[in-house]
Amino acid sequence: MRIVTLEVALPDSALSEVSDLREKTIKAGRIGRALAVFRVDRVLIYTTDDYQYKRDRNLLLLLLRYMDTPQYLRRVVFPMTPALKYAGLLPPLRTRGHPLESSASRLTEGDIRWGIQTKEGRVDIGVDQPVNYSEQVSSRTPTLFKIIKVSPSIKIEKIDRESMSEYIGFETRSARDLVQYLRENSHMLRVVFSRNGTPFDRIEREIRVSLGERGVLAVFGGPRRGVMDIFAMRRNEIKDHVDYWINTIPHQGTETVRLDEALFISLGLLNITVGRDICRRGYYSY
Repeated sequence: MRIVTLEVALPDSALSEVSDLREKTIKAGRIGRALAVFRVDRVLIYTTDDYQYKRDRNLLLLLLRYMDTPQYLRRVVFPMTPALKYAGLLPPLRTRGHPLESSASRLTEGDIRWGIQTKEGRVDIGVDQPVNYSEQVSSRTPTLFKIIKVSPSIKIEKIDRESMSEYIGFETRSARDLVQYLRENSHMLRVVFSRNGTPFDRIEREIRVSLGERGVLAVFGGPRRGVMDIFAMRRNEIKDHVDYWINTIPHQGTETVRLDEALFISLGLLNITVGRDICRRGYYSY
């Protein structure tokens, strides 16, 4: 079974329309929920070359990584900092990567758990006792494990996120040059969501046909500037590396559409069109 990956690129200005840390945290939470609901594998925070957004960029990277980390590892992976003051307002993702079961006796073979090394030969996977694991893994960056045996003792093996057929959450990265990233990923179907794009219903069938064996890289603009405005000095260059410019909200009734609103609408339509080809299974698959 082939796995078609879905990546989303967001600008470092994504949180710029709100001013205080509390509201920025709430908005980051809505963004994270949209990414998880529509099974985004990777989110890229790209640089807009506007220095004023550097702080927002770092905050968004931190909050999204925090959201994707299971609750039982957060205190170790993320020492408390002022930027996480309102982290309690972030909504839970409840992906398969965030299991609620904490009893070792209720683990089953095939379960997936994130873990960190607590001391040599011992790994915390979020149950009532650390489990034995002979290999060295990070004590700060979570490693993904699969339960391969539960009796007479728990045995785990390390696996790659990319090997998963079920959706467990998103990976967060930064991209300093979006145009270069688009160029390097020409093997993917690269789409930009823009109010100046072609209405979605006119090219939905073409998108489905064009997908083939390719993954999808979906690019969004910021609260105040769309992608074409952000890259005004490189318009011809970015045009050469985008396959489709899509308007998913034609005749919008408001002057502007917020980024978190655009994510839910645009990724929702994309999910209807190619969602069944994204083979990391979500809940209630049919």
